[in-house]
Amino acid sequence: NWLFIKNMKKKILTRDLIFYILMLAYPVIQFCIFYIGVNFKSILFSFQRIDVFNNTRTFTFDNIRDSFNLLTLDKTMIETEKMSLRVYFISLITGVPLGLLFSFYIFKKRFVSNAFRVLLFLPSIVSSIIMVTIFRFFTNEALLEIMKKFFGRVIEEGLVSNPKTSFRTVMFYNIFVSFGTSVLMYSNRMSAIDTEMVEAAHLDGAVGFKEFWYIILPHTFSTLSTFLIVGIAGIFSNQFNLFSFFGKEAPDKLRTFGYYLYVQTANAKSEADYPILSSLGFLLSIVAIALTFTVRWLLNKIEPSEE
Repeated sequence: NWLFIKNMKKKILTRDLIFYILMLAYPVIQFCIFYIGVNFKSILFSFQRIDVFNNTRTFTFDNIRDSFNLLTLDKTMIETEKMSLRVYFISLITGVPLGLLFSFYIFKKRFVSNAFRVLLFLPSIVSSIIMVTIFRFFTNEALLEIMKKFFGRVIEEGLVSNPKTSFRTVMFYNIFVSFGTSVLMYSNRMSAIDTEMVEAAHLDGAVGFKEFWYIILPHTFSTLSTFLIVGIAGIFSNQFNLFSFFGKEAPDKLRTFGYYLYVQTANAKSEADYPILSSLGFLLSIVAIALTFTVRWLLNKIEPSEE
């Protein structure tokens, strides 16, 4: 009997191990193909010096050193990094709370909530180029005509073209188009909350903002955490839709690091230009990875109980 039980336990453990390996295999293979495989050559460029005339490649750490100096000493690059952080934090303190409140409004099925949901998700369906073209035309031309015709106010320059208003206008657009996926995910998660729990909370006086704060938010926190972590991971790759607005001629004060890398890569004349760009991305990827794991650890620490 003892031997039989031991063999049964061994078989169960073997089955569990096989199941565990099969469940992990898919995400691990995805990571190997779509991250390591896709970025392998780029990472390799970070440690190479390419001589296109002699067609030679030598391994060196000079690119890493030069990139570090560029990121920490070059004033233009520092301003670019600051803009990337500025865009992220503004999106964080405005887009995230508004996204949650919009989702709560849809969850409560208030007036025209379904139409509101479609309106917020529409930018995620329509091509970004089309959305930017419509938005740019409205803010640069149509709005000027509206102000002149109905309010008698003459505006000399459009909101996107005017250096004084360009950042706020583009920032508004980016926050607006970011609501699509987040609102859809938040509202779906809210809809999965047990209705009996919500009704019990109502009986205890948790209505309105109290319902949102004590019932809805704790149950939506896992979805919120995912968006916060993904946002951190993309701080230095977000190009702020600047290429859609300005092409390769975005104003210097608006340029994020993601936009800088995109334009510099597009303007590269040969492979010799890639190593320094790759090493810049490599260094900031390390920073982003460290920030991502730190934020994940903090969010796990403060995650509220759903009970």
